[in-house]
Amino acid sequence: MNKISNNKLEILYAENPVFIKHIKNKLTGEKFCINGRQTIIIRSPLHVSDPVFLFEIKSFSFNEKDFQLIFGDDSGNKAQIKILSYEDDLKFQIKVESNEQIWLVEWRVSGFQFEQVIIPALGGQTLTKDMTPETTLSYKYPFWWNAQFVLGENKNGGMFLHTKDKDPDFKLFRVKRGEAEFELSLGFEANAPITKTTLEAEWFLDSYKESWKNPVDKHRKWLEKKFILFPFNEHPHFPGWAKNINFILEPWGMRKDQPEPHHTFEQIKKRIKEFVKLHNPDQTLLYLPGFAENGIDSHAPDYNPSVKCGGEEKFKELVDSAHKLSYKVMIHTNVLALTFQHSLYQKFKDFQVTDWFGKQIGWGNDIDGDWLPEEFFTYVNPGFKEWGDYMEKVIGNLINKFKIDAVFLDQTLLAFNVSKGPNFLAGMKDHIYRLQKTFPEILFSGEGIHEEVLSVLPFAQIHGLDSLSEIHGMEGKKEWRKLHPVSSYLFGKYTRLCAHLLTKHPTHPKFKSQENSYKKLNIIPALCLYKDSQKINIPEVKKMIERAKKLNKKIRSIKVLK
Repeated sequence: MNKISNNKLEILYAENPVFIKHIKNKLTGEKFCINGRQTIIIRSPLHVSDPVFLFEIKSFSFNEKDFQLIFGDDSGNKAQIKILSYEDDLKFQIKVESNEQIWLVEWRVSGFQFEQVIIPALGGQTLTKDMTPETTLSYKYPFWWNAQFVLGENKNGGMFLHTKDKDPDFKLFRVKRGEAEFELSLGFEANAPITKTTLEAEWFLDSYKESWKNPVDKHRKWLEKKFILFPFNEHPHFPGWAKNINFILEPWGMRKDQPEPHHTFEQIKKRIKEFVKLHNPDQTLLYLPGFAENGIDSHAPDYNPSVKCGGEEKFKELVDSAHKLSYKVMIHTNVLALTFQHSLYQKFKDFQVTDWFGKQIGWGNDIDGDWLPEEFFTYVNPGFKEWGDYMEKVIGNLINKFKIDAVFLDQTLLAFNVSKGPNFLAGMKDHIYRLQKTFPEILFSGEGIHEEVLSVLPFAQIHGLDSLSEIHGMEGKKEWRKLHPVSSYLFGKYTRLCAHLLTKHPTHPKFKSQENSYKKLNIIPALCLYKDSQKINIPEVKKMIERAKKLNKKIRSIKVLK
């Protein structure tokens, strides 16, 4: 019998082991994969949408502790999968050989029977069995898929599919719904530049019973060993005052889509005085997007106080007034934005992010409606020392001149497989850490959180929940795609999560849904004021404040594992 197992899991293969008779959770007795089929997919840089499919077994050998499969075709493409049985996991090792350079390899299996698939992606979500048939969703690690595991859950337990890669790299997880089953794909991307015709990877399959928190805690133990993590309130770069913060007050200044500011600095001064009547400023972080230039990123990496909002003098008066009222002040910057018109563009253009295709990457919007974004700034690879030197001066000048308390670094969630320059993921982490060491009294916050930057961001905005409401360009709100606390449960121990900068004002139709999500995940609320006419003293704001006062600040202590 073609079977491999341990005390928790059993895989029974058919006579032709490309087919899986069942995968059984031995802890619960449930079979969570029935009549599945394996396929190996190989994508080359020249044929990204026309891949090689390997679905024929050329040879195999097996015993209870070791099972080896060799897939192949007549064109010289080959994939060897070795499965090893350990007490806690079944370990899969794959070695792929191709007649072309390899960009991406996927292991795809059909036949999964789950009530839901739980993914630590986009703030945490679950896909239920009511997912529309023939629908496929893809999640890239670490940008959208923020922790390297997924769970397939049934009533009494489920599947724990995970990787334990120690080096910063890129992976892919796909979920497809068939008529009565899930089809799952786990992909591994070669590090750029793409030159090799071979690729090796490994992953692990496990089962669990009862709560989904059990496998997440197992992943947590590995994560703590790998990254040397601290609870956020013990992090060396989490200032003491930040422990008291339970509310974000966010009045916008300039926005590039309007000729006049949404708030001048004088108007913001009035706002913060009004808010003192509602909530303790000691517990409120005053966050100022749009304080600089003509709005967010308008002349990055310059962050001079907006002239239209009142200029440097009025900005300093605002910060001083906020401090007198006991607020802490956070300004908005971007960790890697360089506008094309900037005087330093020529100096830094060779340090731009260049993807594995050799294309330079930036940020843009579709302005003319042709579905193609018009870029208005490029991304600089944060791993370049020259960029770090410059941004240290820019941020240092702002800190020293205006006595700000915190700096928001936009787009820290980004992750690119670069073909030129330092590793992007390692560079992002090192860039943030460098700023923290240089300015140890300053709180540095990021946009979103994933494993590769977790150790350097004790404070961050949650990212991706809006994808459930058709905001971030995903497919929008579906009854089968729901919020799940898996991400906040994993990351909330190490990072204090607050609302995203694009949170709706309480008068917006989508605010209620958004605030309910934040409430379920224990996220610090934010009052975003996009217009001077938007009111503060209203029932919805008072409810947010009451929730803020009840936020659980007790975090389990953690021993740093060596």
